[in-house]
Amino acid sequence: MKNKSRIVPIALVAVLATGAITVEKTISSRITTRVYEVMPRASDVTASVPLFDLPGNIVGDSIKSVHINVAEYELKESTFKPSLAIHARNISKAQPNLIGTLDVTATIPAATITQLADFSDAQIVGNTLQVSVGSGGLGTAILVPKYSGNQIYFELQGVSLFGNEIPADSLPAEIKDQIKSKSVRTLKAPQGMTVKSISLSSEGLALTIHGTNFRPAKLGSTF
Repeated sequence: MKNKSRIVPIALVAVLATGAITVEKTISSRITTRVYEVMPRASDVTASVPLFDLPGNIVGDSIKSVHINVAEYELKESTFKPSLAIHARNISKAQPNLIGTLDVTATIPAATITQLADFSDAQIVGNTLQVSVGSGGLGTAILVPKYSGNQIYFELQGVSLFGNEIPADSLPAEIKDQIKSKSVRTLKAPQGMTVKSISLSSEGLALTIHGTNFRPAKLGSTF
């Protein structure tokens, strides 16, 4: 009898778990469909919601948290096609939807960055972009990404020569201006969102933008 009494709870847990997964997949599928509607230039969209949020998501007026991945997104006013990692919280179910907090990280592939930076031998080293400078390429310019005025560009941090680094402040202003002008590209944040950070890694250039009380339709229409 003891063995039978143990089997019943285990079977019940299995049924509940299967049901929860089915509900999660249904919600995720609906969210994915909605993403394609508001962001028609998105490719290979996947969405997920935490299983422990399911009860509240089902009976409440909002969805607590959603994570969305977009493999490739064609920006509206740019040649970049980054991948997107979207984290949305407190999404109202009522139409039109309103997202309480929205964070989007757009990652431009490393290969794209080195090509568009307009430097013949650019390579990503750590969190910097490095290019050869000077006679015979004896020196190495160390560049860091910046974002300002709807533009992404690289700023000269310093020049390494024979193992010694010369800080940018010690170099002529025209050198810094030339580097910026060669690398500057337009990238507008969605209307109603602001840029939180920009960083460079072996994966590429990551730009994180943030918004509150945001209408999803603006993401596709202005980004």
